[in-house]
Amino acid sequence: MTLRQLEAFYWIARLGSFHAAARHLHVAQPSVSARVRELERHLGVPLFERSGRGLRPTAKGRDLLPYAGRMIELADEIGQRVGEREALRGRVRFGVTSVPAVTWMPRAMKRLAQAYPGIEAEFVVDASESLRAQLLRGELDLAFLAGPLADPGIATRPLTRAPMAWLRSPDLLLPTGPLGPADLAEIPIITDSRGSFLHTLALDWFRAAGVEPRRHNGCTILQTRLQLARAGLGVAIAPPRLAARELAEGSLRLIDTAPPLPALEYFAAIAGGTASLPAKAVLDIALETIAAEPSLEIGLPEHAAPRG
Repeated sequence: MTLRQLEAFYWIARLGSFHAAARHLHVAQPSVSARVRELERHLGVPLFERSGRGLRPTAKGRDLLPYAGRMIELADEIGQRVGEREALRGRVRFGVTSVPAVTWMPRAMKRLAQAYPGIEAEFVVDASESLRAQLLRGELDLAFLAGPLADPGIATRPLTRAPMAWLRSPDLLLPTGPLGPADLAEIPIITDSRGSFLHTLALDWFRAAGVEPRRHNGCTILQTRLQLARAGLGVAIAPPRLAARELAEGSLRLIDTAPPLPALEYFAAIAGGTASLPAKAVLDIALETIAAEPSLEIGLPEHAAPRG
């Protein structure tokens, strides 16, 4: 019995197919199949049975699953406590949304290259909903995305938060003073695509006051949302710190709202609750980067006072 056999079994059980497990482990599918066959021969029992188009563990497979998870975690712990950082090698594919991509991720990548030169990190920038699906399919080792997340196949830990606000062009005339949902419901709003966490956050802000925005425009790209707001096509939702330049030059203004928009929460997410040692190293570097620079919480720029 080998650790590679147990890893193959564990990820097939978690992800539901040989193909997904092979993608997650970055190996060819025949190699994953061979490892499971060897493990079944060693144990003398079948570990999987067909379930529709996928696979599910047999009764013996379900008995083995927690042991396999513990063996993988133990191997990682040995690597962390005994191995040298420089000796840690492997490829890690992770996903981020646009906000982490332009705030803490570039600094984290530099830290990672210095601390773990043997780790080859690849990233994809996408919407949280897409990253979640890629994570469940085994295409990503981990993801940094917006929540909340309530999926039994994904383990999460809080990462950071992004305070949100409505921004407008100075040419868009609005009443003075704090504005509520009813005041903005008649004005076109620009949020993320329908079904996204940011889109839901914005609509919930309106619905809590018993109103619906009359015209809703969706845009998945943060910088494009800001440009559309600058052009006067509506009020855009965004983290104010990421519009610091526009706010400083006066091409965008914050809208003072009551109640304020809630912050968008970000989480680190791992499929199946178990990550490889290189993936854990990437997660640790991300947490260290954010902790070392509190400004990466993406709060309100000091010079940007809300204006009606």
